[in-house]
Amino acid sequence: MSLQELQEQVRQLSVSDRLILVSTIVQSLQDATPDENWQYLVARPHPWRRQLYIKGRKLLASTVWQDMIINEMTPEQAAENWDLPLSAISEAIRYCESQQFLMTLTIADRF
Repeated sequence: MSLQELQEQVRQLSVSDRLILVSTIVQSLQDATPDENWQYLVARPHPWRRQLYIKGRKLLASTVWQDMIINEMTPEQAAENWDLPLSAISEAIRYCESQQFLMTLTIADRF
């Protein structure tokens, strides 16, 4: 399913169904994320954002992942671009790919 198709399906939901969908996704992520033992990623308190950040930086893992996709970078190029260890980039990719539905909704919400 493309992002455009997903957006269209979400638009067809009632407001209450959208809220239920978001709540379900957030709860699922809250339940799933702590199980991982991340070396380079950390959760930060935020009123609504539940994504992980790169430790020691005000940088969302999803920002690195999206930048790689948009600019067609290899993990090595991203590591050099963001001045991060390659293992931190690999961890950010693993996290974002495991949470791809959330990332897709986050991207869709920005536009």
